[in-house]
Amino acid sequence: YDKLMYLCWKSYLPISLNYLLFFIGMKMISVMKMIMYKMNLV
Repeated sequence: YDKLMYLCWKSYLPISLNYLLFFIGMKMISVMKMIMYKMNLV
């Protein structure tokens, strides 16, 4: 049972981390675009 849990975490953790990083990256890009857009308006 412990081995099963370990295998599940081994496969689940990288996927969740990648999803989290992707989500943060998308947010950063949208924020950067907003900043650039505001700078261009000035």
